[in-house]
Amino acid sequence: MRHLVLLCWLLVCSVTLAGQTRENPFELTDRLPAEQQSVRVDTGNPFDVYPATVAEATPVAPDVPPPAAAAPLDGPGTERSGVVFIHLLLLLMLASLWVLFRNLLLQCLSATFNDNVMTQLYRRRSGGQVGALWLCYLFFLFSAGFYLFLLADYFRLDLGAGLWGGWLTYTLVIASAVGVKFLVLGVLGRIYPLRKELSQYAFALMVFSILTGLLLMPVNLLVSYAPEPLRPYFLYGGLALLVIIYLLHLLRGLFIANRYVGRRPLHFLLYLCTIEIAPLLLVYRYLSSTLV
Repeated sequence: MRHLVLLCWLLVCSVTLAGQTRENPFELTDRLPAEQQSVRVDTGNPFDVYPATVAEATPVAPDVPPPAAAAPLDGPGTERSGVVFIHLLLLLMLASLWVLFRNLLLQCLSATFNDNVMTQLYRRRSGGQVGALWLCYLFFLFSAGFYLFLLADYFRLDLGAGLWGGWLTYTLVIASAVGVKFLVLGVLGRIYPLRKELSQYAFALMVFSILTGLLLMPVNLLVSYAPEPLRPYFLYGGLALLVIIYLLHLLRGLFIANRYVGRRPLHFLLYLCTIEIAPLLLVYRYLSSTLV
């Protein structure tokens, strides 16, 4: 009997010792050191409450994306609407000139390929007709200036003046270049006894410029609204068109100065190299140094 009681006492003590190996869920750990408070012992009881650690107690700010940068004033939408407005303005100018001076424009188109029509148009020029020619020439400046702007935009030549400022700047560049040429022709006509021939040559220059402005209008439309892969082809097509018109202009100038070429070839070559070829070489030099 005594041995049975001792055996039961030993069994009770062993169960009590095993239970002490687990953490007491009712023990208060608030007064314990921080090192002991941060130690967690999983007892398997889902209702155990643990103190929050320092990392958990510190709130973490959520990832907030940076504010989007403000869209530039001359963004794609604004530039596209500006291009549409420029085309509408040029088309309105062309329609007005066609309604008011249709016969004159047809004569200018015929005069580029017919020397007799060019001569008649030159002889019949008078006050009202000269004003109409200058209005058509003004349209050429705007049309050619916009083509030059599109060409510069394709080669990433930005003047920093925006769409409208760039268009007007290139228009002024073309007007200055052609104006200098008219000025040189006027000075040469006063120095040498070639006033009549140089006047005819300057008039032919105006007529070919009007033709250029008319033909560049569809080129500008195609460059502006054609798909991106086709845009270079229309730009280079416009350049080829300008070269052809310039060669026709030189050929017409050769017909005007036909009787002077054989008698004074040195003066003719001097003029050709100074007035016609040298400016083209300067433009080519500037473009090659800028684009390369």
